[in-house]
Amino acid sequence: MRRSIGAALLFVALEAPAVSPASKDVPQPDPEMLKMLEFLREMEMVKQMEMLREMHQVESAGDAVKVSAPRKSGPVKKKETVK
Repeated sequence: MRRSIGAALLFVALEAPAVSPASKDVPQPDPEMLKMLEFLREMEMVKQMEMLREMHQVESAGDAVKVSAPRKSGPVKKKETVK
């Protein structure tokens, strides 16, 4: 059992250096593309801030309507007098 674990670790250790040069072939991101991604992130943040501001305005308007609207009570039933 220990031999198989040792053999597996040796195999992994020998294969690891062969894999790392392949990762060096990854091209660096284009600076213009990075700027565009940052711009899109900022636009998304602006949209979220505007949405929160609008939600706050709607909630404030809803609260104002609740406060200013008089509450209507149900119809008042008059008791009939028995003759």
